[in-house]
Amino acid sequence: MRTPARSNSRTVASIRQLCSMALPEEIFMAKFLEVVREWLGCDTSHFIWCEGKTLQPVNYSGDGFTDISAVQRFFNHNSKVEYPGVMPAFADLMRTNASGTLGCAEEGADAYLRSGLYQDVMRPCDGRYMLYLVAHDIRGAPKGLLSLLRSSSDKPFTQADHEKLAQLEPYLRHALSVNIGVANAFESADSEGLVVLNGDGALRYQDHEARRLLWMASHDRIDGNALIHLDSHNITPQLKRLHQRLVFIFEGRNARPPFFECRNSWGKFVFKGSWLDGAHEKAVGVRVLHFIPRSLKAWKGLHRLDLAPRQQEVALLFSEGKTVAEISDQLSISRHTVAEYVKVIYERLEIDPNREALQQVLLA
Repeated sequence: MRTPARSNSRTVASIRQLCSMALPEEIFMAKFLEVVREWLGCDTSHFIWCEGKTLQPVNYSGDGFTDISAVQRFFNHNSKVEYPGVMPAFADLMRTNASGTLGCAEEGADAYLRSGLYQDVMRPCDGRYMLYLVAHDIRGAPKGLLSLLRSSSDKPFTQADHEKLAQLEPYLRHALSVNIGVANAFESADSEGLVVLNGDGALRYQDHEARRLLWMASHDRIDGNALIHLDSHNITPQLKRLHQRLVFIFEGRNARPPFFECRNSWGKFVFKGSWLDGAHEKAVGVRVLHFIPRSLKAWKGLHRLDLAPRQQEVALLFSEGKTVAEISDQLSISRHTVAEYVKVIYERLEIDPNREALQQVLLA
């Protein structure tokens, strides 16, 4: 179901904040797609990442999307095909600064509906109307294809929608230029799943969230090959390791604690194992937790607060440890103005005038 469009100024300010937080690219993109989808009133939003040298698709991020088979078809076939009058092959498209609509009021809309791109990929997921943008980093290097879809029961994208998306492009460039080595403090569990193994380590049960998190923890990228394993019920290396540790502990042998973490482009994953009491047979329960960066948790917390967009920006930067001078330089406003904003923030939130109190409010 289509998400109603959100108001303009506050959402743009929120997106600008998100793009300036130096988040790992994949973590940033997951939240960016969610916000943009809601803002422009779309059914689904997608980002196909391209490899730097070959410009071939190498990774996928999406929001509101369930037809993974359509993504597989795109990676394995459609991305390599040129659609005359509609869209060039993916690698050729990445060499452009293209943006626009497909299936709407543009010239060639009928050609899009007849193309294999629509028939094979978009139609199965009811992507009747598309708004797209080739995204680049600040050096001009292509990063991937951003696309927003509406179903046949919705209105086509308009020029106003196109202009809205275009105004985000400078912020998106900044977000996609973050150094991969940027450190992030992962302090907030964003989602959690449960897995149950029997005494021999075979899978007895896993909830939907656990299946998703285990797959993300095992695949640093989402491409055609990784998607093949999405519905696999094989035990991941992480679960095998936990089960072995618990068996050793049960037998009184030396073993490390049944707990470990791993990190990849999707964030930090924590695995906690324990024997399940009261089970008819020996069984192991594993909690799988996915942690998001602390700064992203704080950004999400801003939306609960009664602050103007500029006050939100100052609050976020101040909570991250930035000084008044640093905030002044980053936002191009005077130090006096920053100090006044900080004072107003404390008063409106009715908290003690210190950075720790502000952090607690944002992370609550």
